[in-house]
Amino acid sequence: MKITNITAHLMGIPGPGRHAPSRNWIFIRVETDEGITGVGEATTEYHEHAVVSMIEQHFAPLLVGQDPTRVQSAWQQMQRFFWWRGGVVASSAASGIDQALWDITGKAYGQPVYRLLGGAVRNRVRVYARSDLGLQNQREEIQAALREGFTAFKWGPGIVQQPFDDAKQADVAISLYRDLREGAGASCDLMIDCGGIFSVQSAHRLIEGLRPVRMLFVEEPVNMDTPRGLVELRQAFPEVRIAAGERLMTRWGFREWIEQGAVNVIQADISHCGGISEILRIATWAEVYNVLMAPHNPYGPVALAASMHACAVMPNFLILEHCRHRPWFEAVQKYGPLVQDGSVLLTDRPGLGIELDWEYVRKHPYQPLKLRTFVDKDGATPLV
Repeated sequence: MKITNITAHLMGIPGPGRHAPSRNWIFIRVETDEGITGVGEATTEYHEHAVVSMIEQHFAPLLVGQDPTRVQSAWQQMQRFFWWRGGVVASSAASGIDQALWDITGKAYGQPVYRLLGGAVRNRVRVYARSDLGLQNQREEIQAALREGFTAFKWGPGIVQQPFDDAKQADVAISLYRDLREGAGASCDLMIDCGGIFSVQSAHRLIEGLRPVRMLFVEEPVNMDTPRGLVELRQAFPEVRIAAGERLMTRWGFREWIEQGAVNVIQADISHCGGISEILRIATWAEVYNVLMAPHNPYGPVALAASMHACAVMPNFLILEHCRHRPWFEAVQKYGPLVQDGSVLLTDRPGLGIELDWEYVRKHPYQPLKLRTFVDKDGATPLV
């Protein structure tokens, strides 16, 4: 079997409540001369056209004509044959292709991908909900998630105040999550995504204020340019799980963060870090340091399917992110991953177990995303 064509397809979707554009899903289609087609997802926030170009103009000419079931050979070529290493564009492109090659390999052997990876170590993959429904407030969002069977919920640090003041924002976040705990009850796990906006001092204030809330983890509380701030927070709050990693690519990107003890939880993203192949290598390395995996996954249904297969075989798996972009998430699938009672269920379908409606993809074109911007009282850009 040989690869005959590799293409990338952008699909724009609105945000919660059909407001501003939320995502441009990047779906990858790998075709073969035996009629087996694989799908992958390389969705990013921003840089979408650059990712599409990397897939179609660089990786496709490299891989067309090769055996798609030689997944690790293809991965090494995409990683090593181009002069510039790393970066979200090349790594996301390679991640999506890697997923598609695993999909083809599973279909060729008539097995779900998780069985080719050594078999599942769990019967289902727990996921957490986010504020995706466009409801009036976060209390309503979490109540809706609980009614759907989710047992964990994550949101950001509240409405960001302008001009930006991270100390005041810490107070906003503390108030929000104390209210969410009251609305969620004691049995629901809560997480906060800080997006790297706090100084170390304000992050101390935030985590101290969240002690009564009992968070499952605190994500990216400080600037993510280096691991130093996270190391300081882990030492100051040994009882609190610190999470990060969605902006890191490949095991080389994670090396310093793992070895310095910067995190309790790694949030590698299967659409950025190197695909199924690489997220499992990162997980194995993290396991040596007793670090848990909670993969970042705010994207589309192919990324969810691929993440399910990887998480099913991770001994150190904690929880997986899931965004309910409705109705687009369900409507773009002919069939795909089933989320039930707060978990993704394992299936016996060969490959990744998902098929897309490509006509539906074409009917929802790319939409530019709004930038995330911060300005302090002096008009300067904070170190977020």
